[in-house]
Amino acid sequence: MKRILLVAALIIWIGAQAAQAGGLSPAAEKETARPGVVVIDVLEVKATLESIDPKRRLITLKSMPDRILVLKADKAVRNFDQLKKGEAVLVDFVESVAIFIRAAKAPQSPAEARMVSVAPKGAKVGVLLAETFELSAVLESIDVKARQVTVKEPGGSRRIVVVDKSFKNLERFRRGEEVVLRVTEAIAINVEKRK
Repeated sequence: MKRILLVAALIIWIGAQAAQAGGLSPAAEKETARPGVVVIDVLEVKATLESIDPKRRLITLKSMPDRILVLKADKAVRNFDQLKKGEAVLVDFVESVAIFIRAAKAPQSPAEARMVSVAPKGAKVGVLLAETFELSAVLESIDVKARQVTVKEPGGSRRIVVVDKSFKNLERFRRGEEVVLRVTEAIAINVEKRK
């Protein structure tokens, strides 16, 4: 257990050395070349805080046009305890990314990690540890070039999921196929009140 924590701390420290001008430091880039490290673009959204779960550090945002987004607030988010429901905010976050896809009938693979390191491209924060979750769905469309899949969840909702570039053979899946995706959680890395 101590070794795992030491490795996690080392990864976070290396990532903290990320260049502030839109890239990773050479040490962080070397670390992200290892399996289990996902490099993700940082996105920005203007939204209203719909709800806050302080114990789990979850925020629910409503953006235009009526899009609901649930994010886990990283420890780097300052003044988390001062956020209030109904506030207009500007949020920088890393989106959910599929790191593994398998046919629903296929056995689970050791590559389906429960925790992965996420390196936000161009962000001031370094490498983050992200939990993953399993998503069972039916493939509605696959865009191999853009590395995106549209899936229909059991409840009927549709979701567009970006697929990490380290996942190979995306083209082997077919529309209508039942699959299981291993997806990273979306993480807020900066939350500011809008003026």
